[in-house]
Amino acid sequence: MKTRMDDKSQFPAPRLLALIVGLCTLPSVYEAMAIGWGYRHGMTGKALRDGVDFWAGGFLLRNGQVPMLFDHTAYQAFLTGLFGPQGFHMWSYPPTYGLIAALFAALPPWPAALCYDGASLLVLALVLRFAGKSWGFVLCMLLAPATLENALEHQNAALLTALIGGGLLMLEKRPRMAGVLMGLATFKPQLGLVLPLNIVRRSPIAALYAALVALSFAALAGWVFGGQAWVGFLRYTSPVMSNVLLTGQPKDFSAGLVCAFASVKPFLGVHGALVFQGLVSVACVVGAVFTRSPPALLILGALASPYLHDYDLLGVGLATALLVEQRFRTGFRPGEPVLFFLAWFGPGLLPWQAQYAHLTPLLLVILLASTRARGGKAA
Repeated sequence: MKTRMDDKSQFPAPRLLALIVGLCTLPSVYEAMAIGWGYRHGMTGKALRDGVDFWAGGFLLRNGQVPMLFDHTAYQAFLTGLFGPQGFHMWSYPPTYGLIAALFAALPPWPAALCYDGASLLVLALVLRFAGKSWGFVLCMLLAPATLENALEHQNAALLTALIGGGLLMLEKRPRMAGVLMGLATFKPQLGLVLPLNIVRRSPIAALYAALVALSFAALAGWVFGGQAWVGFLRYTSPVMSNVLLTGQPKDFSAGLVCAFASVKPFLGVHGALVFQGLVSVACVVGAVFTRSPPALLILGALASPYLHDYDLLGVGLATALLVEQRFRTGFRPGEPVLFFLAWFGPGLLPWQAQYAHLTPLLLVILLASTRARGGKAA
């Protein structure tokens, strides 16, 4: 009788979970409606958001116009001619990401961005399935607020989560495949700061594959686009992106940061915040060496990054989903359902309630602590 009652008490959980996942999509649905309104009223470039740079960078690289990427005046004039007056835009990625963008830039801007979003979601779904996750788990991840925000921005967090998250989930059983995936993730290295030492310690063969793939990826970009693409990235793009942290300009780039640096900058100033972020990053890298938990590593990766936006929290969304999946088996500790809900819902809420952005690192620290908890009460 007790077993039957326990089974019956668990039965509503999938329906409740589906309801929660559905409700958490609403802010992003409203945001999508606002974007649609802007598109219909002639604000094509603004509605395309970061898809502008994804397409423009890929188009210029595809057509041999590499110098224009690193000439701010020429690049802005190019965008203005296509989309009309725009806010601040720049190509802020390494040439390796340009290989991906150039594949889609054969299409017009909107089809290119939408096809890239669809392909990224497909890769995420297939990698999670290959890692052994159920279709229900995959569907939840595709509807995660961070996933939807990533698609609305036409950003790369879905692809990056597939590569890093999938690599971590496969590391024990498929180390070579895990190394390949994480080597490809080097097009956005700030989210993988905690991985190298962890992988070297746990799986040298995966580390070898990751290094070979990363070097081959970089060499291929240099061969396709020429050495000037890497020179421009190192001499122009990297300093400009560093300047975002140091000066807070342009605001279009710095306003959405949710990292530890951005949280303490109003209180400690730039130099104090840099020191604080440095200490946090070092602590995360060291802490990651001694853990095998994919959720913990995903959270540590977000905390360690000095450049983090709401859509970059998709990796944290995967960590949250993994923790919830685990707790359905072991039971939830007091307060964990609320914690997991906030971690899941946060990326969808932040575009509407930006004043809570600076609480993100604190939430990540608490979420990290929950990865070490074992056991609890029935769900």
